[in-house]
Amino acid sequence: MKRNLPENTLSCPAGHEESRTTITRRNLLKLSLAGVGAAALGRSFSAMGADAPGADLHVASMFDLTGNLNIYGVQLMNASKYAIDAINKGGGVMGRKVVLHAYDTQSKIELYSRYAQEIGADDRISAVVGCITGASREAARPVLSRYGKILFFPMIDEGGECDKFTFMQGSDCVQQEAPLINWAVKNAGKTIYVVAADYVYGHVATAWTQSLVAKAGGTIAGIEYIPLEVSDFGSTIRKIQAAGPAVVMSNLVGNNHIAFYRQFAAAGLNKSIRIISPTFGLGNEQTVLTPQEASGIIVAYSYFESLATPENKTFLDGFKTLYPNAGPIPDGPVQVWNGWNQWRLAVEQAKTTNTAQVVAALESGKAYVGPSGKVSTDGQSHRNVQDIHLARVSSQGSYEIIESLPQVAPSREIVGAGTIDLIGKDKAAHKMVNPKV
Repeated sequence: MKRNLPENTLSCPAGHEESRTTITRRNLLKLSLAGVGAAALGRSFSAMGADAPGADLHVASMFDLTGNLNIYGVQLMNASKYAIDAINKGGGVMGRKVVLHAYDTQSKIELYSRYAQEIGADDRISAVVGCITGASREAARPVLSRYGKILFFPMIDEGGECDKFTFMQGSDCVQQEAPLINWAVKNAGKTIYVVAADYVYGHVATAWTQSLVAKAGGTIAGIEYIPLEVSDFGSTIRKIQAAGPAVVMSNLVGNNHIAFYRQFAAAGLNKSIRIISPTFGLGNEQTVLTPQEASGIIVAYSYFESLATPENKTFLDGFKTLYPNAGPIPDGPVQVWNGWNQWRLAVEQAKTTNTAQVVAALESGKAYVGPSGKVSTDGQSHRNVQDIHLARVSSQGSYEIIESLPQVAPSREIVGAGTIDLIGKDKAAHKMVNPKV
């Protein structure tokens, strides 16, 4: 039995999950329809009520507001609520109010698949901005795709997504790691030691690291994969000391891995070895660490708060009015904002929420100018062309932009597994291609 949810409220408080598992004849029919093909469902949305004249438009977000990954999830959900609120204040989409269904996935993979099933079975919801890790995305994506729902994934990622209904907002490994590695080889040294989270992103990002280091003329001094629950890096620090690299590439993530930077500095290694990272700062790690522990770390993202543009000023003023205690805004929340606004423009261009037509509008590459600058979808990869900035953590714990690269194209390659073309040979694909590492 489905509940009508008020705008911008959490749809499943902890401890009330059982109320969401009621099986009705109607839900069983919906589950059977999931097998008839996502494309057919995408074409049928208008008949199912999502495009009823004058009706509210319903969308959803799934983020971890509790658990190990809430250092990312809270800000991402704040940005989702803020984006929908701003869209509504600006007149909505096609003059219609947008209603956000917000789900707390509690850092539990099983909740991503459960809530994706519920979202999929809700005829009203046409698009989702959500998920944090590759594992959570891959728990939700196949379910949402079967139901013909568009998913915008706002975080950096490892690549391999080949799904007509999925759009990757965050920078990919090539957009981030190539500038970082090129900078490091030129300015710090050619020997690089890699520490990475022991899950899909860490392994695939490290495969890209190895390829890009070789291309830049550097060498890999060592590689170590760290389980997400590990917070004692004593043995890792000793291995780095023994290897003596000029640079450490950190592909670490999550609450526990913040300890690496603290222990690295405590051992005095930050005085002689430079850290570069495509993940540091996504959870505002620079505010958890002392300036002495974080100072000098080099990162690469499409967004930093210091970007001096009218669009960024407007974004920051509104966000900090709504969430005055939220702290610094990293890249992910801005990608959430971009995702909702790219969806808004695509719906208005298509004049419908019909999945196939909105996907075609997104693939046309219409640009949106937001807090991070101009972004547009590359139709073949379903990834954004966007500006990339390299920045250094200062001795005050803030970011200093040291280099900016305009309109960096994403990769259409899946490491070790060829290329994708979602407007050509893969235009009917709804799959994940496992990169070969």
